[in-house]
Amino acid sequence: MAVVVRQMKVEDLEDVRRVDLLAWDDLVRRIYPEIPKTTSRTDANILSYLHTDGDGAVVAVDERAGIVGSSFSHIWGKTGWVGPLSVLPSYQGMGVGKMLLKSSLRYLEDRGCADIGLETLPEQASTLGLYLRVGLRPEGLVVVLGRSLEGHKPSPASAAVSIERFTDARSKDLLLARAKEISNSLHPGLDFSVEVGVADKFSFGDTLFAKYDGKACGFCALHTVMRRADMSGAAVRCIGVRPGYGEIVLEPLLSSAEDLAAEAGCPEILVAVPANRRRATDSILSRGYSVTQTLERMMWMGSSGLASGMGDNLCSWSG
Repeated sequence: MAVVVRQMKVEDLEDVRRVDLLAWDDLVRRIYPEIPKTTSRTDANILSYLHTDGDGAVVAVDERAGIVGSSFSHIWGKTGWVGPLSVLPSYQGMGVGKMLLKSSLRYLEDRGCADIGLETLPEQASTLGLYLRVGLRPEGLVVVLGRSLEGHKPSPASAAVSIERFTDARSKDLLLARAKEISNSLHPGLDFSVEVGVADKFSFGDTLFAKYDGKACGFCALHTVMRRADMSGAAVRCIGVRPGYGEIVLEPLLSSAEDLAAEAGCPEILVAVPANRRRATDSILSRGYSVTQTLERMMWMGSSGLASGMGDNLCSWSG
């Protein structure tokens, strides 16, 4: 077997989708047999990764079989993470995943990321073992919470907090700067403004900005278009709230995100929350959310941000 890793090209899109689908379908059949159908990623999902950081998207190529694996890298300022990483079932256990992972980790380090890691399903033993052997360490649990939007009624507007949609903003550059500033207040060097731009550029959804006493103090990037075909829910990509404003701003942001998701016809909404964020977790659960999935955040270098008590840094490092 002669397999090499190279940079991904737009022409690879169909093969990358195929590999991802076969790898995911194999995983679902083994771990989640109750799920009846696995669907492929959308072209827009893969292209958004390619256009956001094309240099960090790589494929593993067998000289005879063609593309047998793929990996994407994401950079949020000084924070970098890997995912999704997919390998054809017939090539798993042969070192292909290790090659792809090392390539992505080195790329993020070369790009100056101080905090580098990924997230994985804790019940996926073989993948967890691979990550441990490469040198990643478990850092903490991220819980994906979800709730149905069936029969949803718009929430009353908050008297104290005003919400602005990024798509309606007069100055998008100003809001991008605010997103970067708020992100950095949560974890040094973190920059969620990338996700704000992606949601807008690829029409995946919108970002809601919360103002309290005239000051932008929080935001929520929401995707109302899911990453896989035939999936119709909405997913919060990230929520950032300045330290000291969580109890004031988080609820209005969640209410507005639910309204936006329902307006887009989404039957449910998902939000990822670090399990140790007690106040945020309790607040979201009190709105009728329940646990739908758990992820283990693993670090190769630097800090995951999970241990920081500053503000609300709610996100998932999962592609």
